[in-house]
Amino acid sequence: MGSCHKKSTRSGGGDALIPAEPIAALLADIAPIGSPRTPPPPVAAVRDAVPKGPIPRRQLLLLSLYTVVIWSLGNGLLPLLPKFATGLGASDVDIGYFLALSYGAIALGSASAGWLSGRLGRIRVQMVVMALVVSPLFLLTSQVTAFWQLLAVSVVLWWFGGVSLTLATIVAGLSAGPRERGTVLGILALTAPLGSILGGLGIGYLADSLGFSAMWIVVGLIWLLCPAAGLFIRDVAPGARDATIPGRRGSGLWRMAFLVLLASAVLGAFGSFIGGFGRSLVMRSGFTNEDITSTVAVSGLATLPFPLLLGYLSDRFGRLRFLGLCYLVGVVGLLVYSAAGQLVEFWMGSAFVAFVAYVSTGVGSALVTDIVDRPSLSRGLALFNTTGWIGGILGFAIGGILFAYLGYADGFRVGAALLVAAFLLLVPIARSIGARRPALS
Repeated sequence: MGSCHKKSTRSGGGDALIPAEPIAALLADIAPIGSPRTPPPPVAAVRDAVPKGPIPRRQLLLLSLYTVVIWSLGNGLLPLLPKFATGLGASDVDIGYFLALSYGAIALGSASAGWLSGRLGRIRVQMVVMALVVSPLFLLTSQVTAFWQLLAVSVVLWWFGGVSLTLATIVAGLSAGPRERGTVLGILALTAPLGSILGGLGIGYLADSLGFSAMWIVVGLIWLLCPAAGLFIRDVAPGARDATIPGRRGSGLWRMAFLVLLASAVLGAFGSFIGGFGRSLVMRSGFTNEDITSTVAVSGLATLPFPLLLGYLSDRFGRLRFLGLCYLVGVVGLLVYSAAGQLVEFWMGSAFVAFVAYVSTGVGSALVTDIVDRPSLSRGLALFNTTGWIGGILGFAIGGILFAYLGYADGFRVGAALLVAAFLLLVPIARSIGARRPALS
């Protein structure tokens, strides 16, 4: 892409307005995708692809813009989906299964991103194409008149959304140098609470002011910022081996630590989503759309500085202690939910539970880059990203049943118990990797 000459499109008699280099480079990238005639890079070139310096600021800014749009729309829409589905005739159990299937699509998309990035390469092209497909699907959602139609469109829409979000995380992980992974992935994780603020303040207002049909159209137009940002992102090589941590290649010790980390993350997300789902169900009666989405905005404001702060601290003092701290704060939030009845109490619970959803993911992703070999890093990050969506599937599918049979208070307490279990699973991880590399723990 360095060989591309800069071109521009002129309008009238003015100066160059639209740089054509990103579009030309993107078109040049499309042809070789998956081509059997493309020879593999030499070993020396693959090793040289390991980032040795800090990630360029422009790259990090574009990745942040790409992901903040996804998080803003996703986090803003999620608390309104039960209300929207109720208007189409869905019951509480129906809504639970609907959200579980939607998150299943996100999980499958997230897992697919690891395979697609390694198999096809040209991650930047995939980011642009996948994001372009989503916008028309939002417009199609504005026309649904039955619950089954919403279900069908949502499954397809969120699969593409899951792929798009995870590809951005993969690019960030592969672009970051070994001494800045916690900071870089913490900055990217910062887009989740920032998106909660923007989406929480904006989406509810759109729904109340314009109605749901017009809201979906506006959301589809806003989504176009994702492929626009993707045009300017610098591509990365997914196959280079990172030799900065000797002795971890092929070790069963590291494989076991990674698998236990995945189990812990699934349990943490499971408990977190029970909380978010229950909150949306409780608040359907007696609260406006803006009230409901304001809980998301407050959770984003409360956690905003922490992904970057804990990512920075984890680079210096170890990852697991901060990961465990996030789970314990989430336990407090779920216990607050179990007794909540006023808006301010739901704000407090949302702020605490958000440490699981927004803060722990950055530290966890950095831990994955530490314990997984670089040739497997795309799949490793994709699998770790998938744990959140798997937790969502379980939280929505089982949460609907829990709340129906146990009531909301006891359902929230079950979620708190799941977070305690996630915390306890960090203990064997610390034991297995602590002797090899104490900085991780």
